[in-house]
Amino acid sequence: METESLPWREYLERIGYQGLLNNSLECLRELYTAHLRSVPYEMLDSFDGTPPVLGHAESFAKLVHRRRGGNCLESTPLFGEFLRQAGFEVRLVPAQIWKVSGEWWDAWDHLLLIVTVDGEDWLLDVGFLMLTFAEPLKVAEGPQEQSGWRFRVAEEEGFPTVSHQGPDGTWTAVYRYRDEPQQRADYEWIIDFHKSAEDSPLVGTLLCSRNVPDGKLIMIGENLLHARNGRVSAEFIETTSRAEELLRVIFAGHEHMVESAVRTWEKARADRSTRRSLVYRKAEQ
Repeated sequence: METESLPWREYLERIGYQGLLNNSLECLRELYTAHLRSVPYEMLDSFDGTPPVLGHAESFAKLVHRRRGGNCLESTPLFGEFLRQAGFEVRLVPAQIWKVSGEWWDAWDHLLLIVTVDGEDWLLDVGFLMLTFAEPLKVAEGPQEQSGWRFRVAEEEGFPTVSHQGPDGTWTAVYRYRDEPQQRADYEWIIDFHKSAEDSPLVGTLLCSRNVPDGKLIMIGENLLHARNGRVSAEFIETTSRAEELLRVIFAGHEHMVESAVRTWEKARADRSTRRSLVYRKAEQ
C-alpha cells in the first residue's frame, strides 16, 4: 500500500490539529472539521486543462507542501488514507450528484468516505464544492441537525441517499452512493470522462469553496453562495475588486493562491463560450 511513509505529522500541522489521535468519534469529528476549515475546495489548475492529481504522494505534495486546496479526487482519498493510518476503519466509495436541474448527473464521479466507529458507519466528505454536512453524518434513518441544517440518509430508488431539508420543509437530494470500496484504478476514468463531458465543471469555470465557522462560502464563476443557518443567500459578483475580496476570505491563510484565483476569475468571465460555462441556476432560499 502506498503512502505509509508519508510525514503525516505535517498533515496534522497543515490542518491545524493539535489534539490526541485515537479512533474515537470525537477525534473523527475534530479532524473532519479541521480539514474542512483549513483546506479549501479549488480547481484553479483545471481551468487551463491541468488534470487533478490522483496519487496519495502527489496529493500530499499539493495540499500539504504547496498549501493548495483540492477536489474529491485529491482531498478525499488522501484524507481517507490519513484516517486509515491513524487507526480508523475507512472505505472510499463512489457517489452520484443530484443536479440543480432536478436530475442525477450522468456518472458516479464523486467520492465519499465511510468511517466505522464502534460498529456504526459515518459519512465524511472533504471534496465537495456545494453545501454538504459539516460534521460526520451517521448512516441511520431520521433527520440529523447540524448548525441550523437538517440532513438525512435514506434509501431511495435502491441507493442510500443524502438529502438536506430546505426552509419550506422540502427534502432535496445532495447525492446518493454505493457502498463499494474504491481503489485508484476504480476512479481514474473520471478525469477522461470530464474531458469530453459537455457541461463538465473540470474545465473553464472558477470553482472554489470553504467551510467557515458560520457556514460555507461557495464561488461558482460570477456567483457567490453563502450557506448558513439553514438558508442560502446568493450574490452576483460584478467587479474584479469584489471577486478578489471574496477570494481572500475563501483562501484565508492561502494568500499565495489569491492572485492566481483572481486571474482565473477574470479569464472565465471573459470567455463565455458554451464549453466554458457551468450550468447553474441561481436560487435564493
